[in-house]
Amino acid sequence: MRTNCGLRTVVKILEIFNEVLEGKCGKVPCYNTVENWMKKLGLSTYENDNKPTDKKFAYIIDESIMVNREKLLLILGVSAEHPGHPLKHEDVTVVSMKSCGCFKGDDIKQEIEKSIEKNGAKPEYVISDQAHNLTNGISQSGLLHHIDISHAMGTCLKHAYGNEPDFVNFTTILGKVRLQYHLTDKAYLLPPNMRSIARFMNMNSWVDWGNKMLGCFASLPKEMQDAYSFVLDYKELLVELKTAVAAVEHIETICKTEGFNLANSKKCKKYITRHIIGNANNRRAMLGIKILEYLKQQEEKLNDIYESRNISSDIIESTFGVFKQKKSPNKLYGITPFVLFIPLHAKLENKSATKTFNFKERLCNVKLKDIDTFANNHMSTNWVTVRTKQLKNVG
Repeated sequence: MRTNCGLRTVVKILEIFNEVLEGKCGKVPCYNTVENWMKKLGLSTYENDNKPTDKKFAYIIDESIMVNREKLLLILGVSAEHPGHPLKHEDVTVVSMKSCGCFKGDDIKQEIEKSIEKNGAKPEYVISDQAHNLTNGISQSGLLHHIDISHAMGTCLKHAYGNEPDFVNFTTILGKVRLQYHLTDKAYLLPPNMRSIARFMNMNSWVDWGNKMLGCFASLPKEMQDAYSFVLDYKELLVELKTAVAAVEHIETICKTEGFNLANSKKCKKYITRHIIGNANNRRAMLGIKILEYLKQQEEKLNDIYESRNISSDIIESTFGVFKQKKSPNKLYGITPFVLFIPLHAKLENKSATKTFNFKERLCNVKLKDIDTFANNHMSTNWVTVRTKQLKNVG
């Protein structure tokens, strides 16, 4: 759960320990056994420990990227009061998981209502990105909705710069240069790859690269200056973007580390007014105005002047990232019962929780048929399993 090991690597490690200890470990389990243990413990955690422990709690909702033809809808429970640090995996509880080819607003609403009925209480608020189906489903459920600050800042940057000619031209050139100089002697200075998804949420790497290139350009060899001379043509844009990205990172850090409250919102608005809107051109001023609008909208949803809330869904993105790293790279599998890794990972990240986590009892109480039942209720058809059975039946 806590390492980057795959199932076969776990077995190899146990074999090495057994070798060093001269066979005192006994019979080493195969990787299928290790996987079954993980699934059993994951199902036990999901079914018995899926209620948020705090009386006042919030939901974080998101859906994963497409795996084969499916997505995973995940609902995490977290304390409604900000913990005073960026959320960690041990701070959340997996409330609900469901896979489907497409989640509409009605489906989101239905899953939220099921989780509320199971928990016996409503969340104080819900955090998600601005996807239309999530926004629609949360709205239909009648719950208070906070827009994730990272996605909101990305939207503000996109609104201000997305269609600007110099921005479009420069990012186009960066893409062409990466292809042109790939695997050449000029490749060591190539810009970072620009993500196709959530591009405006991940601008800091290539904006930082561009400004560093401006700073060291005079000391570059002649052939490198010729290859990357286009950077000088966009100096004004890069300097402007550096200020914009720095401001976004500044307010995100405050709200993720200290929580979102009226005092921090006021602090952020003051910073934006001074560093983004003051003495700015039209588009940078537009960026500042959009950020101020977002902060004002989120302020209006607070119940108390001293209340400090979570306003970031980074933890659910991180959860998807950990799961993606662990699951099979074969996309034909789609979403499988291996998702039971997610609730177990969140549970065992808390070191104090492992002291009271009765592994043996939980393993005995969950049968493999229970995992099949879970898969039938929450997962779609596994086409690899169907393929294997079909080909196996050939005489």
